[in-house]
Amino acid sequence: MLALETTVAIVGLEPASREDRTRWRAQWNVPRGWRQGRGAWGGLVVTAVVRAALSVEPGPRAVRAVTAQILAPIPSGIVEVEITELRRGSATATWQVRLIDPAAAGVAVQAVVVLGDARALGVDEELSRPDRDAQMPAVAPWADTDLVPVAAPLGPEFAAHLRYRPISGFPYSGTDDDIACWVSYPQGTMDEAALLGLVDALWPLAVVRLDHVRPMATINFTASLLVDPASLDPGEPILHTSRSMGSYAGYSTEHRQLWSSDGRLLVDNPQVIAIIR
Repeated sequence: MLALETTVAIVGLEPASREDRTRWRAQWNVPRGWRQGRGAWGGLVVTAVVRAALSVEPGPRAVRAVTAQILAPIPSGIVEVEITELRRGSATATWQVRLIDPAAAGVAVQAVVVLGDARALGVDEELSRPDRDAQMPAVAPWADTDLVPVAAPLGPEFAAHLRYRPISGFPYSGTDDDIACWVSYPQGTMDEAALLGLVDALWPLAVVRLDHVRPMATINFTASLLVDPASLDPGEPILHTSRSMGSYAGYSTEHRQLWSSDGRLLVDNPQVIAIIR
């Protein structure tokens, strides 16, 4: 089992020219054993995109948001990485990251990562509304929830690298249940990139609604990071929840969230998923 730090290492980083430090090139050697369907697991792709942006950011700015359009499957092997600074402000920097499949000679993933300094300190307390803000659903504690192996051939290939304690929303059950599942990495540090990738660890909610197999894929991923990962207990799983926002013409929108065991909202993530056929 590969450590996440090695799996998503961005290597060969170099500026596009000696004078221009706003455009960079690098590579990512996408490992085998992490597929979801025909390409690499989306959570691994998001992790790599975020790490690519952090690798060229000169300041100590934290990740605030990431948006990615997954245009084509990412194959195993060498993928070219293009990193471009879109804007630099006094407190934020916005980077575009593109993953290029050399075999197809085209853009497979296009993403924007927003990095920012802490600002308006103290305003969080003014904005908080405990009676109206998002609340973690009442679920059984992770220690009271059975660990269930999820791996190929019944599950996706990448799932062998994660740990699942499912509560509700089981695949192809044909139910109206929302998804709730304690999930974790078995090893490796939980940094910003890994936490943002973890929100893609569960199956689409459309899989719960159906009682038969249909191929589907995430085409748009938007996530905001709401906590410093260093504040999390590395020995505790994270609660993943997902609910449907609706569907139209074979495109389903769902709202995913990650929660700490003490009830903090960690990641907020709407996704658009295409039901391929």
